[in-house]
Amino acid sequence: MKKFTVSSAIATGFAAVVLGLAAPASADVAHHDWVHDIQQQATVGSAQSTVGNGR
Repeated sequence: MKKFTVSSAIATGFAAVVLGLAAPASADVAHHDWVHDIQQQATVGSAQSTVGNGR
């Protein structure tokens, strides 16, 4: 049982080191521009007035 505890502690330590060395996520301006460019965009014409055509 002691062997399992030691190997478990080593595995836990190794996992902590791997996660600790992971680089933080960072996004620069180019990434934000790319995200904006791939989004759907709708354009709508202006409303037309029906006053004065007799209907």
